[in-house]
Amino acid sequence: MNVAKVSAAARTRPPIVAEAPVGAFPVSSMAIDRREPTAPELPPPSPVLAHKPPNGSSIPRQHSQVNGHHGPAPIRFSFSVTPPSFAAEWQPVLSLDTIAPGQSPSTLKIREIFPQQDLTPIFQLEREYVVRASLPRSFYMIMAQNNIKHCCVFEFPVGDKWWGELGGLRKSAYIDFRAENSSVQWELHLKPSRDRTNIFGYICKHDDIVAFISGQKYNLLKIRRLPLVLDLDDTLVRLVGNERSRYVSDVDAAKVPSRVRRLKDGRQVVLTEHVEEFLEWASKLYEISVCSLGEQSYVDMVADVLDPMRTRIRGTRYSARQEYDFLNANPQGGAGAGAGTGAGAGQTTGPPGAANTSVSALSTAAITNAIVSGSQAPTPPKDLLSLYAFCALSKPSNDGLPEIGNGFALPLILDDLTQMWPPDQHDNVIVVKESKNTPVWTVNLFPMVPHVLGAIHQEFFRAYDAWDRARTAAIASITIPGPFHADSSGLDTNGSSSSSSSGSGSGSSGGSNPSGLSAIDFTAITPAKTAFLQMAIPSPVGCYKEWLRGSLRDQISLTASAPSSSLVSAVAQQQQALLQQQQQQREQTQTQTQTQTQVQAQPQPQLQTQLQSQHQPLAQQHQVQQLQ
Repeated sequence: MNVAKVSAAARTRPPIVAEAPVGAFPVSSMAIDRREPTAPELPPPSPVLAHKPPNGSSIPRQHSQVNGHHGPAPIRFSFSVTPPSFAAEWQPVLSLDTIAPGQSPSTLKIREIFPQQDLTPIFQLEREYVVRASLPRSFYMIMAQNNIKHCCVFEFPVGDKWWGELGGLRKSAYIDFRAENSSVQWELHLKPSRDRTNIFGYICKHDDIVAFISGQKYNLLKIRRLPLVLDLDDTLVRLVGNERSRYVSDVDAAKVPSRVRRLKDGRQVVLTEHVEEFLEWASKLYEISVCSLGEQSYVDMVADVLDPMRTRIRGTRYSARQEYDFLNANPQGGAGAGAGTGAGAGQTTGPPGAANTSVSALSTAAITNAIVSGSQAPTPPKDLLSLYAFCALSKPSNDGLPEIGNGFALPLILDDLTQMWPPDQHDNVIVVKESKNTPVWTVNLFPMVPHVLGAIHQEFFRAYDAWDRARTAAIASITIPGPFHADSSGLDTNGSSSSSSSGSGSGSSGGSNPSGLSAIDFTAITPAKTAFLQMAIPSPVGCYKEWLRGSLRDQISLTASAPSSSLVSAVAQQQQALLQQQQQQREQTQTQTQTQTQVQAQPQPQLQTQLQSQHQPLAQQHQVQQLQ
């Protein structure tokens, strides 16, 4: 009988290697890879927390639905005091009916448990759970950024298709986790390792995760910066090499030595002209992240060259290579790349985010060239959801008023290819191309790109300030001050929370009442609320579209030129043909008019006969009268 290996209290935890996390993430209601349950026994979702029972019960839905009183009693376990050996036989069965109906449940075998002194509640280790959603990798980065450590490790279910896809796309999943004698809603997030040999478990509070995600968005707005993603290859840099396409040759690189940089692995790149000045300018207005189809090590090396002081690129260094290999099933470095590396099945490897040494055989330039030439139509590997978890946030605000920055409304992308991004994110892309008038490859960043980004930033925050003031006035108009008395637990006399979740409202107020002792009348209709609801929600993407419309309008009004001679000749021929047609019509009209006139001038024979027949009796009668 195989006994799961558990860790002792003194065991050293493997270090968490995060990929320069950028954001925070919601778990209340994900708009991705999630399907609403249809089982009639599920209670209706709460209007605020989408998967929390409306009566405030701490019993998760899957316990009453799947477990009920039919399965074995759960294991009572505290990660702070209970010996790990108590959970050695824990093998939870995870149902995927909520997000993948028809998929067979999967069983996870516990491999290690790490004691955590801050996890004092006694948790119920159930036998069966329901997976609530699959989440993009930005959720894991938020947990790493906020020092949420893994508390347990499961064996990766080898051969399970759903978990294989989850690991290949570097996503995670979560289940509800129950704590005894507590109304706090806990969640266990499950993140497969990049080598797909382990699944790491992270326990966190639902409200904390929501606050982390909302806080990321509103912290950016507070410092008046917007998220900006810059593509590396063929936008900011290009590799030096003698291959035929998408490389700068050694001869050309020697012509611009001031723009050549050597990476740590010995390779060289040529920088776009004035790219460092551009990054210095953009970092004042935008939170910059960089992305590439190259390996994570390549992204880090290029970012170090572009920003050696780490003052310009403050966001995520995002490599989409593993997602690309998995989605496009590249045989040289496809979905299975790296799956056989690392430690053996009985040894715990590093947590997700650790460096992966496997390298796909195809270079980034070769992949890009295949896409541009049309010989390969890839599934887009890049995704804003992997960078910004707030793009997945669909949790309604506590005050019932619209939020800013939902979906993909906030981030902007600077890239030379839109095909690398999902279709619903193409509006976010500002497309740049290499200059055609220079002997060595470059992209003309100045003056147009800063002009566009500066105009978007200025217009957005002008509209945002007005929108924020209107929202604050609307909240004040529907707020009912009342004698609510908060006790030591933070609950008022009505049993509701006396303070709102952070980041659930506008950027300045966060949607929470400063006093925390008021109520909101959601049904109230006031002039301030009506005026606010009629306002358009500001968005950088909307500002970009408006700038394009205005730019085209101005260009049309200021630009004039003569048409080509072929067009002039074609129009002249059409006019000549039209004149001939009109002349023929006039001649036909004149002929018809003359014919009608002649016909009218000559009496018809029948009419003459009638007149004669009428005239003869009268003449005879007149002769008779004369004879008499």
